[in-house]
Amino acid sequence: MDMMAVRPRGRPTADAAQARAQDLMQVAATLFEQQGFAGVTMAEVARRARISKTTLYARYPDKAALFRAICSYACRVPAHRIAAVPVEGRAPDAVLADFATAIVEATADPAADRFLRLAIFEARRFPELAEQILRESRAVAAPLADWLAGLARQGRLFDHDPAMLARQFVALVTGGHDGLLDGGGEDGDARSAAALALLLPAIGDP
Repeated sequence: MDMMAVRPRGRPTADAAQARAQDLMQVAATLFEQQGFAGVTMAEVARRARISKTTLYARYPDKAALFRAICSYACRVPAHRIAAVPVEGRAPDAVLADFATAIVEATADPAADRFLRLAIFEARRFPELAEQILRESRAVAAPLADWLAGLARQGRLFDHDPAMLARQFVALVTGGHDGLLDGGGEDGDARSAAALALLLPAIGDP
């Protein structure tokens, strides 16, 4: 299929509009990664994404706004996997194992990994990005924190902050800074097993 083929005319469906928005994010992220922020132009993004410059500027008034949107998208990529983990009526070890699997799968997503690295690389240019990434990353882990908070209300999690435990669990499963630097070289299953071994003892019996 010719990647530069003309898109069909007319108002797109909701699914088509979402797919086009995602395509735009991936095209722009690839360009920023390859050429750096300074080397990318909005005209080139529009051409590669096969949309008009008018459409692009209507969504993002400038290149900085587009870059911020990419960073926000990077944080949201894993959210649906983590939110889908079933927790009701299940043993803690099974729930934590599924959360770990969801986290590993999310961080193995090439788009999420590429966008996050890009956001960190350009954080100096956009100081507010660090706060944005931190806020949105914590929102992604909210289902895990909510489940741990439920255990605390049941008296099964003593002297621990559920939100902090959730963040630490995610860091253990992903490898934290090591995970970013080694490019996924470590075994995700081994990291998950270690994370479970460290957290499970903090959860008491019902």
